[in-house]
Amino acid sequence: MPNRTMGETLDAIGEAALDEFSEIVRTGHTRYMTYDPANLIELDVRAQSACTYCHMHAEADRRLIDRDGIKRLEVRGGLKLWLLEEANVVIRLKKMDEDGRTRNYPTKQARDYDAQRELPELPLPPVRLTAGYWLDATGQIINRVQIARPNGKLAPTWCAAIIPPPERKAGERIWTDVTRQRRFGGV
Repeated sequence: MPNRTMGETLDAIGEAALDEFSEIVRTGHTRYMTYDPANLIELDVRAQSACTYCHMHAEADRRLIDRDGIKRLEVRGGLKLWLLEEANVVIRLKKMDEDGRTRNYPTKQARDYDAQRELPELPLPPVRLTAGYWLDATGQIINRVQIARPNGKLAPTWCAAIIPPPERKAGERIWTDVTRQRRFGGV
C-alpha cells in the first residue's frame, strides 16, 4: 500500500473525505482572518501559521472526533494526525508551499513522518500525507488547498490540489495533479 499512486491513494480516501479536509483547512484560515485587523497587523507569518494550525485542528476535532473509521492520533513530540482506517492513510494538517512542502523547523517525529518511517505510536504501513493550504504573497488568500505525500528532505512524491466545489466540472475528479516536474541537470 505505501507504493500506491496518487490516484489510487486519493480514490481510497474518497471525495467526501477530501472535501471534508478541504473545508477544515479553509475554515481554519477563515477563522484566523476574522481577527480584528488591529491585531492581525501585529502578527508575523509564524504567528499566523500557528493560529491557523490551531483553528484547523479545532475544526477537525468538531467534525471528525466521533466519526467511524477515523481516529485522532497524537504522537509524542506534538505530531497531531488523523488516521483514515479504510484508506490506510494518516493525514496531518499544515501550511505548505506550492510544491506541498511544509516550512518549519521539524521535530524528529515530523522528519520521520515525512520520510514515511515508523513512529512508536504509528506503525507502518499507513501512508503519511499532509493536507494544507498554500497562501498568496499577501498571506490573506488561499491559492489552493492541497494534499501531498511527503518524501523526507526531498520534494513530495506527489501533490494534488483539491478543486473548490464552485470550480468543479461534472464527471471529473475533485482534485488535480500539481506536482512540479523536476528538471534534469540543473536546467
